[in-house]
Amino acid sequence: MRAVFLAMLLGCAPKYDPGSIPVDEARAPVDMVTQLDSAAPNVYLQAMVRAGSASDRPGREGLAALTARALTEGGAGERTADDVRNALYPLGTSFDLRVDREWVTLRLTCHRDHASTCVDLFTDALVAPRFDEDAVGRLRDDATYAVTDGLLANEEALGEAALQAVLFEGHPYQHPPRGRAGSLEVLSAEDLRTFHQEHYLRSTVFVGVGGAIDAPQLTELASRLEGLPTRLPPDTAMFSPIPFEGRTLTVVRTASSVTGAHFGHPLELDRSHPDWPAVHLGLVAFGAHRQSFGRLFQTLRTDRGLNYGTYAYVEAYRERRGSSQPDPGNLRSDPHFSLWIRPTSLENGPFAIKLAIAELERLVDGGLEQDELDAVRSNMLNGLPTLAAEPSMQLAYALDAQATGAPPLLEHLPTAVADLDLETVNTALARHLDPSRLRIVAVSGQPEALVSALTSDTPTPIVYADVEPTETQAARDDEVARSVIGLTESWIVEGDGLFR
Repeated sequence: MRAVFLAMLLGCAPKYDPGSIPVDEARAPVDMVTQLDSAAPNVYLQAMVRAGSASDRPGREGLAALTARALTEGGAGERTADDVRNALYPLGTSFDLRVDREWVTLRLTCHRDHASTCVDLFTDALVAPRFDEDAVGRLRDDATYAVTDGLLANEEALGEAALQAVLFEGHPYQHPPRGRAGSLEVLSAEDLRTFHQEHYLRSTVFVGVGGAIDAPQLTELASRLEGLPTRLPPDTAMFSPIPFEGRTLTVVRTASSVTGAHFGHPLELDRSHPDWPAVHLGLVAFGAHRQSFGRLFQTLRTDRGLNYGTYAYVEAYRERRGSSQPDPGNLRSDPHFSLWIRPTSLENGPFAIKLAIAELERLVDGGLEQDELDAVRSNMLNGLPTLAAEPSMQLAYALDAQATGAPPLLEHLPTAVADLDLETVNTALARHLDPSRLRIVAVSGQPEALVSALTSDTPTPIVYADVEPTETQAARDDEVARSVIGLTESWIVEGDGLFR
């Protein structure tokens, strides 16, 4: 009879998966990726923490980045900020910290002879930051400068920050990771301490360990990480960017004697999407980052001498320090396509923007040619090993995939790219890129003239300096100069105080 009753109960059990058990998720050990090599000269310690600037509450913009910087620059454990610097200096190493919209990335590389000291410094930074008032005040001042005078002094960084603000209006990505000057001023050491307790948890910290770390040191690392709180993080209000149609223009006024621009639109396309490799390849052919073979580079710089370079991206791109290679650790739940027109002369700003949009339209309407596909595929396949030539980058890419759930790029992309054909690439480009729907952001010393040029029917001819155009190029120039990009709205905003 008891067996029958149990069978009846099982028959009435829910047929859906209720998901993970919160208490088990919160108490589980920190997720760890290991790539150990007993013969390696170095030890590699890395962490990715889901505590980027999207976790900032309204009115507290900059709290995530300030907290992260305090981990490595504000002292930890028994060591003050000076003590940490003095401990790292003779080891010939330092912390490498990055803060993006969703992720904080922390890396420390040291010689194997100093592995125990580095494990201690690394775990102290994650588990036991001090948040001393003096250190927090210094870091707060640095951050305030970065989003005021620092941005004004770099029109390219200012333009990128302004594009994010326009693309993600009302979204957690809207403000720069370093924050807003008007919010930073009110942040206290206690605010940082609270943020750390709420967001640096076993369930949000992902750790990578590589190189010649031995078993006792690895055990000590895991044991120290058990000091992270066992609670679930607060909900972050992530939602889709506000949809829009048409093209808009925002011009940021500065004292600059040049005009630079960025434009783009949100994408429903991340690395898990089957079209991602095709769109990625297409945009590498169109405008590879800091490379000279892209269509945009050839058209704007090589043929016309307009600027230093123009590039296109299928996702947020962050340069690795000391390299033009991409740095892992900045994937986002809400990706976007963007194009970067590096500064040109004030008089050529309107033409450069029109030409870049015309080239995007040509890419979407006509796609790549077979020779372009073959050349860029060869370039990518031969260049992929250089993305992670060092053990530290191999670990970083593995940790990125583990933390985000994205396909492991170094393993997935070679096969995916090798299998692409021209129709697949061109169909994917046309499916996901929409030149009729663009947020255009420019930084210029003559914003009124730029708006007037791009909103009127008056031609905006290129002014050549050291280039003599061919007859074909001159005809193309005339066509672009006479084109109308069809803005639905335009604004001028002041660069000074933009992120206050």
